[in-house]
Amino acid sequence: MTKTAALVLMGSLLSTAAWADPVTLRLGHAVFEQHPIHDTALRFQEAVERLSDGDIKIEIFPSRQLGDVKELMEGVQFGTVDMTVNSTSAYSTLEPSIDAFQLPGLIHDYESFAAMAKTPEARAIMDRLEKHMMVALGVYDGGQRHFLTVGAPVESLADMHHKKTRVAPNRMFLDAWQAVGVNPTPMAYGEVYSALETGTLDAVEINLTSIESEKYYEIAKGVTLTGHYFWPSFLLVNQMKFNSLTPEQQEIMRQAAEEIVEPQVMAVKELDEQIKAHLAELDIPVVTPSDAFRAELQAAFAPVVQKYEAADPLIADFTAAAKKLAPAAQ
Repeated sequence: MTKTAALVLMGSLLSTAAWADPVTLRLGHAVFEQHPIHDTALRFQEAVERLSDGDIKIEIFPSRQLGDVKELMEGVQFGTVDMTVNSTSAYSTLEPSIDAFQLPGLIHDYESFAAMAKTPEARAIMDRLEKHMMVALGVYDGGQRHFLTVGAPVESLADMHHKKTRVAPNRMFLDAWQAVGVNPTPMAYGEVYSALETGTLDAVEINLTSIESEKYYEIAKGVTLTGHYFWPSFLLVNQMKFNSLTPEQQEIMRQAAEEIVEPQVMAVKELDEQIKAHLAELDIPVVTPSDAFRAELQAAFAPVVQKYEAADPLIADFTAAAKKLAPAAQ
């Protein structure tokens, strides 16, 4: 090949990369549009379309239009859904190290969560999902979790004992709440309202954003701001779909995902304050645990954290990094 021909070929390849065909990706999630998961999707959509000058478009399908949590997980894994923003807890059955993101009493405030989401230790855990045909572009938050009761707010560990409490179906959550002394009851998210209403449940550990978006305050009247862990979500894309993009498009996707982490997380913190004000207007009692109550919870959770640290080196690395953040609320 002559030098001139080689230059022409190289120019052609560069032109092809620079002018890749526009692509549209379908992103589904399982919550209402008032939820922070939808906000994550919107922020990602805006960032991707801006950074790509419109060459990458994201179509968002909220409110279980493409399936519930489990169906979306499987859809992205097997390629019937391009992308999702989905709760991390759903994925610990595939990769147990994912439990690190929700170990109780480990991350205490939104600033620490936002910092932890960008650490190498968090990335090492997310990268394990590539074995399951998914690329985790980032981890975000749906709200710090608290304790909601049908009756009066709990104000001590003794108040929590034996309460029938909804937890997401996850082994680590069962371990954590059995250690506290409640009666943990795994239940699908969509069944919680009616279970509180009928008395099947006494309580639910939940984020303020879900109390608001699902209107749980209509039937459950006591909120205790335990802040025991967060409710993270992964932004996931099917691996084959991601690999079909040009390197430039892939980099735009990654850049957009990282760009929105801190704004998204801090927006949830602000939303929490708005919801507290709304609950006050509704005369829903919201209490802050005493130092003694917090110490009781921390002591109850500690053996569970140690158990999971011992189970996986990636979890141990994650918890070590989280403990160094020295959050203000600790």
